[in-house]
Amino acid sequence: MIERQKLLRGFRLSEWVIRPDDGSVTSPTGTHRLEPQLMELLVFLCSRAGEVIPKQEVLETVWGGRFVSDETVKGCFYQLRKTLGDDPREPRFIETLPKRGYRILVQPEPLSGTPVSEAQELCLKGRAALSEQPSEASLKQARLYFERAIQAEPENAAALAGLARTYVLMVSLGLGRAAEFLPRAKVAASRAHELDPHLADAHLALAVVRFLHDHDFASAERAFHLAVQQQPSDSLAHTWYAQFLASQNRHAEAIAEARQAVEADPLSLTARRELLNILFAARRYDETIAEAHQLLDINPSFPDVHLGMVWVHVLRHQDRQAFEAFTAGLKAMGVAAPLIQQAQEVFATGGMPGILRAWLGLLEQNAAMGQKNQVDLIILHSLLGDRDRCFQLLELAAQEQHPYLFWLPVLPVFDNLRSDPRYSRLLAQLGFLSVT
Repeated sequence: MIERQKLLRGFRLSEWVIRPDDGSVTSPTGTHRLEPQLMELLVFLCSRAGEVIPKQEVLETVWGGRFVSDETVKGCFYQLRKTLGDDPREPRFIETLPKRGYRILVQPEPLSGTPVSEAQELCLKGRAALSEQPSEASLKQARLYFERAIQAEPENAAALAGLARTYVLMVSLGLGRAAEFLPRAKVAASRAHELDPHLADAHLALAVVRFLHDHDFASAERAFHLAVQQQPSDSLAHTWYAQFLASQNRHAEAIAEARQAVEADPLSLTARRELLNILFAARRYDETIAEAHQLLDINPSFPDVHLGMVWVHVLRHQDRQAFEAFTAGLKAMGVAAPLIQQAQEVFATGGMPGILRAWLGLLEQNAAMGQKNQVDLIILHSLLGDRDRCFQLLELAAQEQHPYLFWLPVLPVFDNLRSDPRYSRLLAQLGFLSVT
């Protein structure tokens, strides 16, 4: 058994040089990158080289005992073997013993030299935080680790790329203003790319910045290509590339890319939720509803999904189904029973238009008190035909570089706006003239 701490400093595995601090695996033929979960798996297996490690022990150590499907575990081992050029039928590195477990067949050799630096340790912790399901807490922790790593070692490319990825995730989840965090992501990713041109996280951050901030779509697509090529198992890269393709009206490609994101991480709620948006933008409503049911089977208390289905049913003139989705969303948010009863009374007298107007009134009241829900406000004003207020909110969103605006050219909830001259002007401002 080799101490994990020694392996974290880097080690050789036959012709491969493994560096956990930046996720790189290098052979004479080139360098690849492993996402944090895969690197953690490889390091754990190599720390027990020669031993048969039961599957349950792998799950408890690498995934912390969290529920993980067999498909996810098989996918991780597939990616490791693919990266190392290993054949499961004639393994050189990773052997699977049915009903017994897994075994590393090559003895790893720790790299000699200085111990892991403070920056490397912090970078490893940051990558571990990013490997969790993205949340406000996990992203704040990751950001702190990467910023401290950069303070300790300003030229640490992995830390700079990790910080850029963190900013992109914060923008994705609405945890910060895009106008503030995208320029920061650009600075960090550009410097990381100068130091190491092969970092997938840097390519992804630059792609998102060029898409949303610079409106340079050709350059953005090149960077997206590099990101998914460098790290094909990165669900976030596939998700953002799918969103980009959808914004360009390339729906078939977008759906394929979004499904790759789900395949890369079947338990990612973000990837599954964005697949719904991609299908909705393509006006494939039946598939949108089917995928929503699958997502709600995984997580029944997902207000965004329930409320998102309201738009689908409204556009299909299915008032009863729309109202059922609306009340399911209220219940998932923990809304009190008397308020749900009030909604039922509104629906009984005014149908879904009455519900939409009541919903809009509540959100406008909240907005006046400083609470923001720009996206739902814009959609509701569009569906109800209030173009003046809708374009007022869209202009504010454009000033903030709100990431949701890339859906403007394609989502059917904005069909009411397309004949208004202000719509074309706004698309031109956002760089979308080529797709209208």
